[in-house]
Amino acid sequence: MPFYSKNQLLPKLRELNIHLDKKRGQCYLVDENIANFIIKEVEIDEDKDFILEIGSGLGTLSDSLIKRGKKVYLIDNDEKITKFLYNHLKLYYKVDLINYSSEQIDFEQFSDVKGIIINGDAIKIPFPVVTKIVGNIPYQISAPLIFKIIDSWNINKLIKCILMVQDDFANRLIAKVNSKNYSRISAAVGLYLNIKKIKIVPSSCFFPRPHVTSVIIELTAKNSLMTDSPENLYRKDYLSFLRGVFPFKNKSLRNAISFFLKNNEDAANQFKYFNEIIKNPEKFTFINRKLRRFSPQQLFNLMLYGSTGKNEILQEFELDGS
Repeated sequence: MPFYSKNQLLPKLRELNIHLDKKRGQCYLVDENIANFIIKEVEIDEDKDFILEIGSGLGTLSDSLIKRGKKVYLIDNDEKITKFLYNHLKLYYKVDLINYSSEQIDFEQFSDVKGIIINGDAIKIPFPVVTKIVGNIPYQISAPLIFKIIDSWNINKLIKCILMVQDDFANRLIAKVNSKNYSRISAAVGLYLNIKKIKIVPSSCFFPRPHVTSVIIELTAKNSLMTDSPENLYRKDYLSFLRGVFPFKNKSLRNAISFFLKNNEDAANQFKYFNEIIKNPEKFTFINRKLRRFSPQQLFNLMLYGSTGKNEILQEFELDGS
């Protein structure tokens, strides 16, 4: 797969009748040095690595990934692009093309192929079991994708993700407690993932040129994703809790939880032990603090109390003065 500079990219897009939509954050990397840097950071082991590339585009990274990895899955939502990738890659590797609708994909049936190209929405497609995830992620799907990665992280397989995202989005991921950018995604990432900015990528490296700066980030798992940790066992519950309370992050914890339970009958049944602290704000004074002042671990512990009713959790809050 040739690397397309800006001058080479424009005629190729015209040839394929592809029209980029800047409103959807569609742009192509046209700096080969950055592409080579990303491949280097992935640290591909040709004997072990099953790699998922999200948003493969015209194959800026795909060819290097499929050449070096044991098996590669490529996802793109543009049918013209996936057909182009398939027609090119099948000349050199054994590959298959899937048009995803809504059915579960049996990835085991493709055990003898080097690459699987999937046309569809990366947020809806069930992820295969892989060791590495790579992608240049449009802003519009950045948050849903991170939540999906957290929700589906397989600690026994997935080693790391190397993603290119907008710099302001990366700052949301690593936002400190009680800061302006502290949000639901900060609280989710803060509990489960290590985030490291590894390279700033200026807008001049893309076409069309965006009005923002991008950054390459590395995601690795924290111990909270270990199989037998409480944080892992209650992972889906915690993510559901964050989704319900963070629209009210500037409210008191008591009000945020009250609104959450009032608006969600299933949550009221699932987190029934919250009623004890909601009804006793004088006794449990920490519940009067604003939600955004609670760390990811504190929020998890609160969620765990709401679900299990273990009193020692509340005692910890009282002892530390929270």
